Amino acid sequence: MAEHVAAYAEIEPLLTEYDQKSQEYSELYNTAQQRDQKRGPINIRRLHNHYNPEVWRNTSELIAIIHQIDDVMKKEASVIRDMCSLPEQEQVQFWHEEFMPLVAQEHVLRERLVIAGHKVSQERSTQ
Repeated sequence: MAEHVAAYAEIEPLLTEYDQKSQEYSELYNTAQQRDQKRGPINIRRLHNHYNPEVWRNTSELIAIIHQIDDVMKKEASVIRDMCSLPEQEQVQFWHEEFMPLVAQEHVLRERLVIAGHKVSQERSTQ
């Protein structure tokens, strides 16, 4: 238990930094998507790059899942912090009731991320 507490104490500041970088990336992606939508129906870039709107949708899904994972990991760090304030005999029960459901949720999201990542890479390889 102490090892998890120590690990999350190290991870928590990184999560904040990661969240900021992730938000910057999302803003850049949204700007690029908006610029792309403003292009006319006949555009040399679209003809040259084999334009595929599915890539935009799949990348949006990827970004959304990454944000969800980030949110869950922040909750995990918060739960670990809260757990530290409990008496030792209550920590195990708190761990199972509060932390483990978040781990399960993170696992499901990471599986979805892999699937979405495969879709994005398949779409990009066909371009």
